[in-house]
Amino acid sequence: MSVRCEIAVVGGAAVVLLYGAREATKDVDVLLLGHVDAVAVRLAVRRVASRLDLPEDWLNDAAKGYVHGLALGEVLVDEPALRVHALAAHQLLAMKLSAWRDDVDIDDARLLLAQLPREREEVWSLIEPHLVPGRELKAQLAFADLWESQYASE
Repeated sequence: MSVRCEIAVVGGAAVVLLYGAREATKDVDVLLLGHVDAVAVRLAVRRVASRLDLPEDWLNDAAKGYVHGLALGEVLVDEPALRVHALAAHQLLAMKLSAWRDDVDIDDARLLLAQLPREREEVWSLIEPHLVPGRELKAQLAFADLWESQYASE
C-alpha cells in the first residue's frame, strides 16, 4: 500500500507555476504536509536529480523560515501518490515582502499584488498574519513602496 505524499510549493516556484512569472527558478522550495516520510521524499528527490541531471537540492525546504502560518491555495497536482498545493497568493506575497531581497522578489511581489483585492487595508489584513516575525517593519515598508508603485496613479 503506497502512502500519499502531500507537499506545498512555496516561494518563486509557486509564482512561476501559478502565474508564469518568469521562465524558470533555480530550485523548488516546498513544505512537507502531514505525516510524510521525509527519508522517502529525499530518496525520490535524489533519483529525479540523477535522472534529470539536476543538483541534489533542486527540491528543498530552504524557504521554510519565511513561512509563518499556512494558507493553502490552488492544488497544482492531484495524483494517487502525490498532491501538490501552492500557498495562497497573500501568503506568497507576505513571504516576498519579508525577504525583499532582489529584483526577482520585487517582480514576483508586483505580480502577486495584482492577484489580490484592490483595497489596501484589505490586502494588508490578509498579508500581516503571515509576515515573518522580526521582519514586520521591513515588510511594511516594502508593502508601502510596492503599493505606491502599483497604484499611485489611480
